[in-house]
Amino acid sequence: MRYALLAPSVIIGSTLLLLVGCATQAQRQFQAIKTSNQKYAEELKTCVANVHNSLEYAPLRDHLPLNASDVTLQQMSDNTFATPTEVQAIFATHPLLQACRKAVLSGLAQSEPSLVPILIASYKKGEDDLLALTQQKMTWGDYVRRARDRSTETQAALLAEDRSVVSGLQQEHQAEIAQRQRAAEALSAWAQTQQMINAANRPITTNCNAFGSMVNCVTH
Repeated sequence: MRYALLAPSVIIGSTLLLLVGCATQAQRQFQAIKTSNQKYAEELKTCVANVHNSLEYAPLRDHLPLNASDVTLQQMSDNTFATPTEVQAIFATHPLLQACRKAVLSGLAQSEPSLVPILIASYKKGEDDLLALTQQKMTWGDYVRRARDRSTETQAALLAEDRSVVSGLQQEHQAEIAQRQRAAEALSAWAQTQQMINAANRPITTNCNAFGSMVNCVTH
């Protein structure tokens, strides 16, 4: 009987530990997003660097830094137009850069889809400027300044959206924690009730011993 009385408490105690100790769905999702996005960012960086350092890209390297934020004053003040050789290099390397972007967009579509429209809009604006550059409607200086500004704006938009996603996950996390707490309290109350019921239903045994005319009884 004593084992039967204690067993529910042991089971409930184990359940409570599981409720409190496990990561919430929001925490798991946050970690998955963080890990995936870091992976895609590194892959994009490596892919773009490979194109930038390729032989086909060589005619463009003096005009275009690997990172748009690293553009120099000399590059921004360049009033020349793209030469036929540079235009040919643009057309040759553009599909390679597009492949880099497509890969990261496909990955983000699975990990953090709300970032995809922001990047696509930025890529489209960049392609419009690139087309103007190849048609000699825009100088190299104008192009790199616009690329720098677009990069800054895109990064700000991505960070803002990322904060919004994290805020939503924090709310989900808090809601799940509160739900777990309510479940833990309900299980604890149920366990106490079961113990009281078990105690009330426990068989009562009375043992009596007689010594002459005296009788001594013990109930348990």
